[in-house]
Amino acid sequence: MCRDLCIMPPDPELHNKIDKSKDAFLHGSLLDQVDQVDLLDMRTYTLITGRPAKTRSHNHTLESAPVTGVRRALVLLVDFSDKTATQPQSHFNNLLFSLGGNSMREYYREVSYNKLDVQGQVSGSGPTAGWYRAPQPKSYYTNNDFGFGSYPRNAQKLAEDVIDLAAPHVNFANYDNSGNGKVEALVIICAGIGGEQSGDKDDIWSHKWSISPKNVDGVVVDRYFMAPENGRVGVMSHELGHLLMGWPDLYDTDYSSRGTGSWDLMAGGSWNNGGNTPAHPTAWCKVQAGWVTPGVIFNSAQAINLTPYSDNAQVYKLPIGSVNSKEYFLLSNRQKSGYDQYLPGEGMIIEHVDENKTNNTDESHYLVDIEQADGQRHLNTNANSGDSNDPYPSGSNNRFSNTSTPNSKSYSGADSKVTVSDITRVSNNITANVNVGGAAAKEWKHNVAVSRTYATVHTNNCWAYLAGIGWRKIDGISNDGVSNVFNLLVNARAFDRPVSVQIDGSKIYAAYMN
Repeated sequence: MCRDLCIMPPDPELHNKIDKSKDAFLHGSLLDQVDQVDLLDMRTYTLITGRPAKTRSHNHTLESAPVTGVRRALVLLVDFSDKTATQPQSHFNNLLFSLGGNSMREYYREVSYNKLDVQGQVSGSGPTAGWYRAPQPKSYYTNNDFGFGSYPRNAQKLAEDVIDLAAPHVNFANYDNSGNGKVEALVIICAGIGGEQSGDKDDIWSHKWSISPKNVDGVVVDRYFMAPENGRVGVMSHELGHLLMGWPDLYDTDYSSRGTGSWDLMAGGSWNNGGNTPAHPTAWCKVQAGWVTPGVIFNSAQAINLTPYSDNAQVYKLPIGSVNSKEYFLLSNRQKSGYDQYLPGEGMIIEHVDENKTNNTDESHYLVDIEQADGQRHLNTNANSGDSNDPYPSGSNNRFSNTSTPNSKSYSGADSKVTVSDITRVSNNITANVNVGGAAAKEWKHNVAVSRTYATVHTNNCWAYLAGIGWRKIDGISNDGVSNVFNLLVNARAFDRPVSVQIDGSKIYAAYMN
């Protein structure tokens, strides 16, 4: 579980203000003496970038996978004497749980390949129809610190107060999804705008946090996520990723880089299309949630055909060093379709994962890094949140290897023995040849028996089963021609003659009869 405070990444405009303010500060400007609307005042800048470490835990300790089936969320609406709500309760039923439109429920149905269905109830009762009224004004809880100050003048106290308000109206036991005696998904919606958009210290910044356990209706409530009245699907889905899946933030929480950027719900991708159409989570997140079982390629070679990630749970894992290594690459095919339609580009995304790390705060060594095909490392250098040159193939670059730029070396600098070559776009699919561990180098095998042969009506689709080796496809550019090699192998089988063959992990390149 993301155990302590996990906060929503700032919207792109506020992120730009943070970057400009940081640049001005590093160049000696006193922010409170600089009269520019695109800069933050010194206190706001310090609060956003210098949150005490004890309240900024973004480390990953994940929920037990898989997170599947129907999961019910309880949504409590709260407004304040100094900030009344304007949205009706029906707005949040539609935003969070409707089918057939754009909602958090539809988002998670798509990205989980229909493995997760988030349902729920929206509750509220007070002076504003459909909303509970907090016992203190909003300014009490924000305390000029986005709601992240010391208890009780913070968002944790607000969460406790709202739980008490809702207790007579809601059976909390209905939201113990796993039967462990805990409410898994408590959502609190606050009247007003989110601090992640406004940059105003008197607005609550959307977040996931924990509280001292409260016993209600025989179950324990000890965590929640809080979002604003104007929150969109991206905000809601990002925070539920923390709360229900236990995913960490994959943006750089000290704002010195962009992490996984616009390619990922758990980073800047939560703001794609103004937050209305967030990106899919990274392949790493989906594997952790139990929605994807990656195909593992290790000490072998394989020709792969990746279909679009938004529709198909297809990911390849390329371990580094050993099959159970915590450092590996993940391959997926990101196309502008479904909730991925506002991605910055299309093609094969290569994620470099090192689970020895716990977050994306070190731009030289992330937990999950995007290997950017143009070699510019814009995400790592804080230059942008992703662009069309990040996926493969990019221009003439259709190869990822020990000697390419970027390269496939491990974080230790060693040769990972991972090569992804001939990366090609075929309609909306991506094809490539993958070699992991160097086991697929061409080599001659002698005195090999041909056990079986197989061919389709297309002359380029011919295979032979070689005793002690397995099936191999005859390479389409074989010097001897596919038909000639295939006929030789058919005759070798018919007359029980051994052959010598030049092969790698997947193909036959040449053959002659002994």
